[in-house]
Amino acid sequence: MKTKVLLIIVMMASVGLLLFVPNVHASESFHGTSSFENIPSEISRHFPTTFDIKLQYTAGPWGLDDVIPVIEISPENATSYVNFYFEPISVDKNSIGRIPVTITVDPAIEYEKIFLSVSFEGNNSQAGLLKSGWTDSLILSLGPRDEISRQVDYEKIPWGEIDIKNRAALFTKNMIPRSMVQAGEQFFVVQKVDFSDDNFAKNSTFSAVVGYAFEKGDHMIHFPKGENVTDAEHEEFGEAHRKLINEFYQNSEFAKSFEFKVNSEKPFLVKSKFMLPESGKYTHQFYKKLKNSPAVSASSMGGTTVVEKFSKAVGENNICKNDNLRILIKHDYSNVVCVDRQTAWKLIERGWGL
Repeated sequence: MKTKVLLIIVMMASVGLLLFVPNVHASESFHGTSSFENIPSEISRHFPTTFDIKLQYTAGPWGLDDVIPVIEISPENATSYVNFYFEPISVDKNSIGRIPVTITVDPAIEYEKIFLSVSFEGNNSQAGLLKSGWTDSLILSLGPRDEISRQVDYEKIPWGEIDIKNRAALFTKNMIPRSMVQAGEQFFVVQKVDFSDDNFAKNSTFSAVVGYAFEKGDHMIHFPKGENVTDAEHEEFGEAHRKLINEFYQNSEFAKSFEFKVNSEKPFLVKSKFMLPESGKYTHQFYKKLKNSPAVSASSMGGTTVVEKFSKAVGENNICKNDNLRILIKHDYSNVVCVDRQTAWKLIERGWGL
């Protein structure tokens, strides 16, 4: 009799244990919608690309923490060639959250397109792990395999051979610094490739990327000024500026980038040919970053003026050959001339000056 009673107790304990375990690991669903933003036409096989997932949370517990996308790739054979980087976010019910996602694709991948199936997971302090009640999908086209070889058109120059005050600069064929160039004229971008030990372990060699981009128009985000500027405005500026420097080169129509094995103890310069086909005001960016990092580690942005033609009175350094004359750019960027002060005012009255 004692044996039977003991057996029943053990069986009851086992049943209780079996019933308890699934409850611990059970996951419920939360509901909402999602969409993809800032998707480029092609995903580079060589450099990280960033896009956004917009998540609208509509039904479930009041708040979710550590919300992440769960991404499945098809064809399945492509999975080992694709990596994603993202940070978890928190989101409240009836609110919208955005998850920046950086995708890095191994150049050896054999597919032209990949298919993403995206669901979501998040934690609630009371309900535990929750999974989304919906799945979204996205098709990504991959860029050409020979992207690097197509873009590489540069010359490596020993450190110190050219005097560059900034991290990068525009030069004429005679290696004179320039802030203004002629449409269709070949000029050179020279960049310093000098990653510090803060980026690399000492005496180690790593892959890094330097590049530059030009886009027509003024795309600069200007720092808020004035006595009544709020902290919120400063924070908004900071966030917009970070977004600009990390995405400008990806969205630019006129851009080049180069990958190097960089030794932090052996910096060098890179000289690359370039030209801009149309006159106008351009925004430029010179940047450098670690190959597999989603964030630009250094960026210099500013304006470049492109005119249709120069007056012979203008020297290669964008300064009038006659010190008594001043430079004037026509409002449509069709011409740049050197005139005296009185003539300059007359031309400005006629709409000449920018």
